[in-house]
Amino acid sequence: MASDWNGRKIERLTAAVFAARGRVCHLCGMPGADSIDHIVPRSMGGDNSLDNLAPAHRRCNSSRGAMPLDEWRRRYPLPNRAPPSRDW
Repeated sequence: MASDWNGRKIERLTAAVFAARGRVCHLCGMPGADSIDHIVPRSMGGDNSLDNLAPAHRRCNSSRGAMPLDEWRRRYPLPNRAPPSRDW
């Protein structure tokens, strides 16, 4: 599956995610997202569809790695985190 995650595809998907969802990081709730994150990690069966991608800061995305989203939120609770704008 790694072969379908390449530079041009990432650029297209990133632009599409930013256009559809803006640049607020879905992990920390702060503006300025500069990458996209797989909501369900590819290693856990997630795909590259727009429904499975969300804006994220590189540092947030990197800290999450392939961790399930609910586990990441338990490990990195943020007291002022805004509720998600949609059910991921």
